[in-house]
Amino acid sequence: MQPPKTIHIHHPSGKLYDAFRRFSEAHPDVSYFQSDAFFRLATGWAEAEVVLFIAVKGQKLKDPGGHYRLKKPLDLKAKQSGTKEDETFIAGSLMAVILHEPALKQPWLRPFRGIHQKLTARTIIYGGPLLGEGTRLEKEITLKTLVRAVQDHVKKRSVFTEFRNLYDVSDCKPIFRENNFQWQEWLNLLIDTSPREKAWTGMSDNRRRQVKKSLDAGAEIVYTPGPEQIDAFYDILKELYAKKVRKPLPSRAFFHLLAKGGQQPASNQKPASPIILITHQERVIAGIACPVLPGKVMYEWYVCGLDKEYNAQDIYPSVLATWAAIEHAARQNIPVFNFLGMGKPNQEYGVRDFKIRFGGRQVEYGRFFTVNRLLRYALAKLAYNIKYGAS
Repeated sequence: MQPPKTIHIHHPSGKLYDAFRRFSEAHPDVSYFQSDAFFRLATGWAEAEVVLFIAVKGQKLKDPGGHYRLKKPLDLKAKQSGTKEDETFIAGSLMAVILHEPALKQPWLRPFRGIHQKLTARTIIYGGPLLGEGTRLEKEITLKTLVRAVQDHVKKRSVFTEFRNLYDVSDCKPIFRENNFQWQEWLNLLIDTSPREKAWTGMSDNRRRQVKKSLDAGAEIVYTPGPEQIDAFYDILKELYAKKVRKPLPSRAFFHLLAKGGQQPASNQKPASPIILITHQERVIAGIACPVLPGKVMYEWYVCGLDKEYNAQDIYPSVLATWAAIEHAARQNIPVFNFLGMGKPNQEYGVRDFKIRFGGRQVEYGRFFTVNRLLRYALAKLAYNIKYGAS
């Protein structure tokens, strides 16, 4: 069986990209991170390079700039009157981002910018491949083709590649093993937000008390923050990542871009607010960055709060920020709130203890991981442990 051909999409324009947008919107396994909205966000993200490959099938492959005749998404066997044998359609898609840490700004470090970029480059795939309808064999061939296409593009440009799965891909393990990926156990938490009352009663008694006390003490929820408020949120987040989380954090400009909705999605459907803040006496004390796939899922991507400073006043900033996002999802008719990970099941993880008190359903979709550049990986891991501390 002949594998589909892959095309690397560089820009959100043209008939093929429009077909990808429709294909992904209709796909049951689509996530925000495999959608048109994320592609547009990533094209403006200074520390990222978006990589999108489309698998197409057809007798003749024409210029990808805009001469495709496309069948309906996810309908590989449909017959349309008047179509030709050289009709081309999408068999699958896969989106990744090559991420770097923000560029070194100190003048004396400028000669090391190239080395810094090479050592911090890593490829992350949030979600997973989207495969069109077909037989099991057709799907497996499409998956192999997409994984190899992405790896061929990124393996010399990034230290490692990691798939952060957001749906069950256990059947795909043999294919990933063939491509040198290792399976890693990884937990996640999903909250059913339809209706709101179910999400509210699903939380622990202590979490509900903390939300009520925070609001009674004067904490307020801000759904449309201004630029200065986003800066204040970023300052809290930056300190948290430097002192406690000890992991790379995107630049300030990224969060302003996220708040604006990236490069404006093509869809006319207005998304829910991607950044929600908590204030007290007009001071920003917490926030959550929660991108949205309209009508389907809201995600907790980044969250922070001045908890130690305000807990003594019966205000629980991080708890209220998280609940505000969950409640907002319910009010926007978004049925699922996704916490985007709770660590490895057999390792202690304080963040898991925080999240699990919001109720919900634990799932284990795991991750796939492979090292692309062994020497760079060893050097990067050493530098990472020096900067952030060994994990």
